Amino acid sequence: VRFADGGEVESRAVLVATGVAYRRLEATGADELGSRGVYYGASASEAAQCADQVVHVVGAANSAGQAVLNFAKAASRVVLLVRGARLEDSMSEYLIERIRAADNVEVRFRTEVVTAHGTDHLESVTLVDRDTGAETDECTNWLFVFIGALPRTDWLGDAVARDAHGFVIT
Repeated sequence: VRFADGGEVESRAVLVATGVAYRRLEATGADELGSRGVYYGASASEAAQCADQVVHVVGAANSAGQAVLNFAKAASRVVLLVRGARLEDSMSEYLIERIRAADNVEVRFRTEVVTAHGTDHLESVTLVDRDTGAETDECTNWLFVFIGALPRTDWLGDAVARDAHGFVIT
């Protein structure tokens, strides 16, 4: 690795951990309530703050499935909102089986969040059924979004091979 000051370091591997930029939920009010009830991603430790409450999770891949199971341990109810018609297209079977077996988890297919409501913190969401267009409002203080992320690798320029999404090709 060559540095701007002319210094060099030799290595068999270089780990570049520059983070990600989460894909944003295109729902009115979601950005305004960011970190005040609307969150992108989640760790297992965040489930405790949602104890005995209703949590909504947006997504259909493995990260959303893991989050649902973590929240299900503490929340009174977890609602997984999926744009598509089935989880099998994007989630591992072992997660699907565990989600189906959880008594306090509900999966809603063909459903999207269109509005996040609240003043100082998330209070409710408006959901739309993608097939009928019907909208419903639901009370919730927690919305966790797992709709993808892009690596922050633009600064690498052409020096490092990356795919169309910015992921380093190994």
